[in-house]
This record gives sequence, structure tokens and C-alpha cells, in this order.
Amino acid sequence: MLTAIPLKMNKPDSAVSPLFGHAKWFAFVTDDGQVRIEANPYDGGMPVIDWLLAQGVKRIVTPHIGARPFVYLLEQGVKAWYPGEGRITLSEAIQMLRNPDETMERITLENVEQFARHGGSGHRH
Repeated sequence: MLTAIPLKMNKPDSAVSPLFGHAKWFAFVTDDGQVRIEANPYDGGMPVIDWLLAQGVKRIVTPHIGARPFVYLLEQGVKAWYPGEGRITLSEAIQMLRNPDETMERITLENVEQFARHGGSGHRH
């Protein structure tokens, strides 16, 4: 299963980006731990989602995501996970992926509003 994680920098030790669609970079992580980092060719919006789907992404890890992109991903069979607030590195997120049910919160239709950015604060309500 291919997982996409938004990153702040093009480095293996980068922090996970609090932005999703506007992240400059994405890490693509396979189940066997292979990682490739690619520049996000879009600046937000649904084209980012279409690009991730074209890459074969079936799971995302993100601190924040809008309701509309989330619902679209969900309709395409993509699962979403919340790794927590604060600085989380790519390697920490990859560790969490080994057992996401115990290490992260699943983003669902019932709780997606908690993960959308409101008023620029970027914090969960």
C-alpha cells in the first residue's frame, strides 16, 4: 500500500508539513519502507488529490486536511490518519505506520472537521 505524507523539505529527516495540498514536498512510502520524495507540482486544490491518486496512493498521513479533499479521497478508497500536533518527522510518521490503529487517529467523516484549518490557527478544536 502506498502512503503519501506531506513534507516541509526535500530531506529524509524532514518534518511532516501541517499543510496538505499546499505542502511543497510529498514522501511516498511503500509497505516495505521504501521512500521517495517528490515535489508537489500543484499549489493546493483538487489537482493535488488527483496527482496523489495517479501515483497509486491508498493512504495518507496528515495533521490537517480540508473536508472536500478528504471526502474525495475517501470515495476513492484512500484512508487518512492523523499523526498528532507538533513537530513530527518523516521517520516518526513511518514508525507510526507500522501499527496505525494504535499510534494514530483515523480521520473519518465524523471527525474530519477537527482536522480542517479554521481561522488559520491550525489546531484541533
